[in-house]
Amino acid sequence: VPFTQEFRVHGFDIYWDSLDPTELTFMFVNHQRTGDGISIFRHKIGTKYLQHVKTVKSPLLYAPNDVVAMSRSTFYATNDMRSTSRIMRQIEIFFGMAWGHIVYYGHESMFTTAATGISYPNGIARSADGNTIYVAASSEPSVNMFRPASDGTLALVGKTVFKDFVPDNVSVDTATGQVLVSGFLNTFEMFRYNHEVLSGTSARPAAAVRRLRPLAYPRMGFAVENVLSHDGTLLPATTMATLQTKRGVQRILLGSVMADHIAICRAGSRI
Repeated sequence: VPFTQEFRVHGFDIYWDSLDPTELTFMFVNHQRTGDGISIFRHKIGTKYLQHVKTVKSPLLYAPNDVVAMSRSTFYATNDMRSTSRIMRQIEIFFGMAWGHIVYYGHESMFTTAATGISYPNGIARSADGNTIYVAASSEPSVNMFRPASDGTLALVGKTVFKDFVPDNVSVDTATGQVLVSGFLNTFEMFRYNHEVLSGTSARPAAAVRRLRPLAYPRMGFAVENVLSHDGTLLPATTMATLQTKRGVQRILLGSVMADHIAICRAGSRI
Protein backbone atom coordinates (compact mmCIF):
# COMPACT_ATOMS: atom_id res chain seq x y z
CA VAL A 1 0.00 0.00 0.00
CA PRO A 2 1.57 3.34 -1.01
CA PHE A 3 2.39 5.76 1.81
CA THR A 4 0.14 8.76 1.13
CA GLN A 5 0.85 10.90 4.22
CA GLU A 6 3.15 13.91 4.26
CA PHE A 7 6.74 12.94 4.96
CA ARG A 8 8.77 15.86 6.34
CA VAL A 9 11.58 14.17 8.22
CA HIS A 10 13.73 15.47 11.07
CA GLY A 11 15.49 12.99 13.40
CA PHE A 12 15.15 9.22 12.99
CA ASP A 13 16.29 5.92 14.45
CA ILE A 14 16.60 2.29 13.37
CA TYR A 15 15.84 -0.62 15.72
CA TRP A 16 17.11 -4.17 15.25
CA ASP A 17 15.65 -7.02 17.30
CA SER A 18 17.86 -10.09 17.77
CA LEU A 19 14.69 -12.22 18.10
CA ASP A 20 13.97 -11.47 14.44
CA PRO A 21 17.26 -10.47 12.78
CA THR A 22 15.64 -10.31 9.34
CA GLU A 23 13.60 -7.20 10.17
CA LEU A 24 14.38 -3.56 10.97
CA THR A 25 12.09 -0.92 12.47
CA PHE A 26 12.47 2.68 11.29
CA MET A 27 11.10 5.59 13.33
CA PHE A 28 11.03 9.13 11.88
CA VAL A 29 10.15 12.50 13.39
CA ASN A 30 7.59 13.66 10.83
CA HIS A 31 6.67 17.37 10.75
CA GLN A 32 3.32 17.05 9.01
CA ARG A 33 1.27 20.21 8.51
CA THR A 34 -1.60 18.47 10.29
CA GLY A 35 0.60 18.05 13.37
CA ASP A 36 3.95 16.59 14.36
CA GLY A 37 4.20 12.84 14.81
CA ILE A 38 6.44 9.80 14.80
CA SER A 39 6.05 7.65 11.67
CA ILE A 40 6.97 3.99 12.18
CA PHE A 41 7.94 1.67 9.33
CA ARG A 42 8.94 -1.96 9.06
CA HIS A 43 11.67 -3.17 6.69
CA LYS A 44 12.44 -6.75 5.75
CA ILE A 45 16.18 -7.06 5.12
CA GLY A 46 16.83 -7.95 1.49
CA THR A 47 13.82 -6.05 0.17
CA LYS A 48 13.74 -2.55 -1.28
CA TYR A 49 10.76 -1.05 0.50
CA LEU A 50 9.48 0.14 3.87
CA GLN A 51 6.06 -0.86 5.13
CA HIS A 52 4.23 1.86 7.05
CA VAL A 53 3.01 0.59 10.42
CA LYS A 54 1.51 3.75 11.90
CA THR A 55 2.05 7.44 12.64
CA VAL A 56 1.43 8.43 16.25
CA LYS A 57 0.67 11.93 17.52
CA SER A 58 -0.10 13.58 20.83
CA PRO A 59 -0.48 17.08 22.33
CA LEU A 60 2.64 16.17 24.35
CA LEU A 61 4.60 15.83 21.10
CA TYR A 62 4.53 19.45 19.93
CA ALA A 63 8.17 20.24 19.09
CA PRO A 64 9.87 16.91 18.31
CA ASN A 65 13.50 16.97 17.25
CA ASP A 66 14.82 13.42 17.53
CA VAL A 67 13.64 9.92 18.45
CA VAL A 68 15.25 6.78 19.83
CA ALA A 69 13.54 3.40 19.51
CA MET A 70 13.43 1.20 22.63
CA SER A 71 11.58 -1.64 20.91
CA ARG A 72 9.59 -2.14 17.71
CA SER A 73 6.76 -0.04 19.13
CA THR A 74 8.14 2.08 22.01
CA PHE A 75 10.38 5.13 21.93
CA TYR A 76 11.61 8.32 23.54
CA ALA A 77 11.44 11.64 21.66
CA THR A 78 12.89 15.05 22.47
CA ASN A 79 10.76 18.19 22.45
CA ASP A 80 13.47 20.78 21.95
CA MET A 81 11.43 23.80 23.13
CA ARG A 82 8.21 24.68 24.89
CA SER A 83 7.39 27.70 22.72
CA THR A 84 5.69 27.33 19.36
CA SER A 85 5.88 30.90 18.01
CA ARG A 86 8.99 31.85 16.07
CA ILE A 87 9.84 34.87 18.22
CA MET A 88 9.44 33.03 21.50
CA ARG A 89 11.51 30.10 20.21
CA GLN A 90 14.34 32.51 19.36
CA ILE A 91 14.13 34.04 22.85
CA GLU A 92 14.09 30.57 24.40
CA ILE A 93 17.25 29.61 22.49
CA PHE A 94 19.06 32.89 23.14
CA PHE A 95 18.53 32.79 26.90
CA GLY A 96 19.02 29.03 27.16
CA MET A 97 15.73 28.42 28.94
CA ALA A 98 15.45 24.91 30.39
CA TRP A 99 11.93 24.39 29.07
CA GLY A 100 12.44 21.38 26.80
CA HIS A 101 11.48 17.87 27.77
CA ILE A 102 11.45 14.22 26.70
CA VAL A 103 8.33 12.15 26.06
CA TYR A 104 7.88 8.38 26.16
CA TYR A 105 5.57 6.27 24.01
CA GLY A 106 4.99 2.97 25.76
CA HIS A 107 3.45 -0.44 25.18
CA GLU A 108 0.02 0.94 26.15
CA SER A 109 0.19 3.20 23.06
CA MET A 110 0.13 6.28 25.27
CA PHE A 111 2.45 9.28 25.53
CA THR A 112 3.80 10.36 28.92
CA THR A 113 6.37 12.94 30.03
CA ALA A 114 9.66 11.21 30.82
CA ALA A 115 11.94 14.11 31.83
CA THR A 116 11.65 17.90 32.08
CA GLY A 117 13.81 20.97 32.63
CA ILE A 118 16.27 20.44 29.78
CA SER A 119 17.87 23.28 27.80
CA TYR A 120 17.03 22.50 24.17
CA PRO A 121 17.08 18.67 24.21
CA ASN A 122 18.34 17.79 20.75
CA GLY A 123 19.80 14.44 19.65
CA ILE A 124 18.98 11.32 21.66
CA ALA A 125 20.51 7.81 21.65
CA ARG A 126 20.58 4.70 23.83
CA SER A 127 23.24 2.29 25.00
CA ALA A 128 23.36 -1.18 23.46
CA ASP A 129 21.61 -2.71 26.48
CA GLY A 130 18.97 0.02 26.61
CA ASN A 131 19.82 0.88 30.22
CA THR A 132 21.19 4.34 29.47
CA ILE A 133 19.72 7.19 27.43
CA TYR A 134 22.02 9.97 26.18
CA VAL A 135 20.60 13.40 25.33
CA ALA A 136 22.38 16.43 23.87
CA ALA A 137 21.19 19.59 25.66
CA SER A 138 22.34 22.16 23.14
CA SER A 139 21.62 25.34 25.10
CA GLU A 140 23.35 24.24 28.32
CA PRO A 141 25.56 22.97 26.49
CA SER A 142 25.92 19.37 27.72
CA VAL A 143 25.26 15.70 27.19
CA ASN A 144 22.95 14.25 29.85
CA MET A 145 22.85 10.60 30.88
CA PHE A 146 19.53 9.11 32.06
CA ARG A 147 18.38 5.76 33.46
CA PRO A 148 14.93 4.64 32.25
CA ALA A 149 12.46 3.24 34.79
CA SER A 150 9.83 0.58 34.10
CA ASP A 151 7.14 3.27 33.74
CA GLY A 152 9.19 5.11 31.12
CA THR A 153 10.32 8.00 33.31
CA LEU A 154 13.98 9.02 33.07
CA ALA A 155 16.25 9.71 36.03
CA LEU A 156 19.26 11.97 35.45
CA VAL A 157 22.38 10.13 36.62
CA GLY A 158 25.20 12.17 35.09
CA LYS A 159 26.22 14.83 32.60
CA THR A 160 29.18 16.47 30.92
CA VAL A 161 29.09 20.22 30.33
CA PHE A 162 31.12 21.59 27.43
CA LYS A 163 33.01 24.84 26.94
CA ASP A 164 33.12 26.41 23.46
CA PHE A 165 31.24 23.46 21.97
CA VAL A 166 27.50 23.15 21.30
CA PRO A 167 26.36 19.51 20.94
CA ASP A 168 23.77 18.66 18.31
CA ASN A 169 23.45 14.89 17.89
CA VAL A 170 24.75 11.82 19.69
CA SER A 171 25.43 8.28 18.53
CA VAL A 172 26.67 5.23 20.43
CA ASP A 173 29.35 2.78 19.35
CA THR A 174 27.66 -0.41 20.54
CA ALA A 175 30.94 -2.35 20.57
CA THR A 176 32.68 -0.08 23.08
CA GLY A 177 29.89 1.95 24.70
CA GLN A 178 31.60 5.17 23.67
CA VAL A 179 29.46 8.12 22.61
CA LEU A 180 30.17 10.31 19.57
CA VAL A 181 28.86 13.87 19.81
CA SER A 182 28.73 16.19 16.81
CA GLY A 183 28.40 19.92 17.36
CA PHE A 184 29.40 23.48 16.56
CA LEU A 185 32.29 25.68 17.60
CA ASN A 186 30.67 28.95 16.50
CA THR A 187 26.93 29.10 17.18
CA PHE A 188 26.24 32.47 15.59
CA GLU A 189 28.00 31.44 12.37
CA MET A 190 25.83 28.31 12.33
CA PHE A 191 22.65 30.37 12.74
CA ARG A 192 23.79 32.69 9.91
CA TYR A 193 24.48 29.71 7.65
CA ASN A 194 21.05 28.17 8.29
CA HIS A 195 19.34 31.51 7.63
CA GLU A 196 21.22 32.34 4.42
CA VAL A 197 22.00 28.94 2.85
CA LEU A 198 19.08 28.90 0.40
CA SER A 199 19.94 32.35 -1.00
CA GLY A 200 23.71 31.90 -0.86
CA THR A 201 26.03 32.45 2.08
CA SER A 202 29.68 32.84 2.88
CA ALA A 203 29.17 31.41 6.36
CA ARG A 204 31.09 28.24 7.14
CA PRO A 205 30.29 27.20 10.71
CA ALA A 206 33.22 25.34 12.27
CA ALA A 207 32.30 21.97 13.73
CA ALA A 208 33.80 19.20 15.82
CA VAL A 209 33.22 15.64 16.97
CA ARG A 210 33.83 14.70 20.59
CA ARG A 211 34.22 11.14 21.87
CA LEU A 212 32.82 10.51 25.36
CA ARG A 213 34.10 7.57 27.35
CA PRO A 214 31.88 6.78 30.37
CA LEU A 215 33.79 6.92 33.65
CA ALA A 216 33.52 4.39 36.47
CA TYR A 217 30.50 6.05 38.08
CA PRO A 218 27.69 7.84 36.16
CA ARG A 219 27.90 10.94 38.41
CA MET A 220 31.49 11.39 37.22
CA GLY A 221 30.28 11.90 33.66
CA PHE A 222 32.68 11.20 30.80
CA ALA A 223 36.26 11.53 29.73
CA VAL A 224 36.11 13.83 26.69
CA GLU A 225 38.36 13.49 23.65
CA ASN A 226 38.39 15.66 20.54
CA VAL A 227 38.21 13.26 17.58
CA LEU A 228 37.80 15.68 14.70
CA SER A 229 37.57 19.42 14.08
CA HIS A 230 37.10 21.33 10.84
CA ASP A 231 36.61 24.94 9.78
CA GLY A 232 33.28 24.34 8.06
CA THR A 233 34.56 23.69 4.55
CA LEU A 234 34.54 19.89 4.94
CA LEU A 235 30.78 19.72 5.51
CA PRO A 236 29.02 22.97 6.45
CA ALA A 237 26.75 22.76 9.51
CA THR A 238 27.83 19.22 10.43
CA THR A 239 25.01 17.88 12.62
CA MET A 240 25.74 14.17 12.99
CA ALA A 241 28.60 11.72 13.30
CA THR A 242 28.63 7.96 13.60
CA LEU A 243 31.24 5.21 13.50
CA GLN A 244 31.43 2.60 10.76
CA THR A 245 33.78 -0.38 10.94
CA LYS A 246 34.71 -1.91 7.59
CA ARG A 247 37.35 -4.62 7.20
CA GLY A 248 38.73 -3.79 10.63
CA VAL A 249 39.11 -0.07 9.91
CA GLN A 250 37.03 2.56 11.68
CA ARG A 251 35.60 5.44 9.70
CA ILE A 252 33.57 8.41 10.89
CA LEU A 253 30.54 9.27 8.76
CA LEU A 254 29.50 12.93 8.95
CA GLY A 255 26.14 14.33 7.92
CA SER A 256 24.43 17.71 7.83
CA VAL A 257 20.79 18.71 7.88
CA MET A 258 21.59 21.28 5.18
CA ALA A 259 23.65 19.04 2.84
CA ASP A 260 22.77 16.54 0.12
CA HIS A 261 25.88 14.43 0.78
CA ILE A 262 27.96 13.00 3.61
CA ALA A 263 31.66 13.14 4.44
CA ILE A 264 33.70 10.05 5.29
CA CYS A 265 36.80 10.38 7.48
CA ARG A 266 39.33 7.73 8.43
CA ALA A 267 39.31 7.34 12.21
CA GLY A 268 43.02 6.61 12.11
CA SER A 269 43.34 3.27 13.87
CA ARG A 270 42.71 -0.37 13.16
CA ILE A 271 40.69 -2.40 15.66
